[in-house]
Amino acid sequence: METADPAIAEEHEALANLCARILDALQAAPGQLLPAIGLLKDLERLVEHFAHQEQGGRYSHVVEMAPWRTPTVNELKRQHADFIRLIVRIARVARLANKSKLWSEAVRKDFAEFLRRIVEHEAREYRLVQEVYTPDVAAAD
Repeated sequence: METADPAIAEEHEALANLCARILDALQAAPGQLLPAIGLLKDLERLVEHFAHQEQGGRYSHVVEMAPWRTPTVNELKRQHADFIRLIVRIARVARLANKSKLWSEAVRKDFAEFLRRIVEHEAREYRLVQEVYTPDVAAAD
């Protein structure tokens, strides 16, 4: 979620860099995917990032300011759990991918889908924050 909290911004940047490194490492041929497997394990840091977002009060503050957005906040939290399960599954399958071209292609596809979904999720969080914290200028006219 876009915020003035520099720690969250640093986490977003670090996670984006890690995802770029994973995407690059997944281009290797089967038998050469050990670096990607290790990087995917590192991506389990998402657990800490999502906990930081959820426990840092950002979501509760959004709900406090805009209670009608509670369903959106709950959906975003649910997606956090889905992302963790997905990345754990991808990391497990990546071990097989190191032995098979078919599995390595499946892991690349799954990781690309993960990235698409996480970008969409972050954009939704950003829009939510903008909606809640940006005053409606037209209403003031």
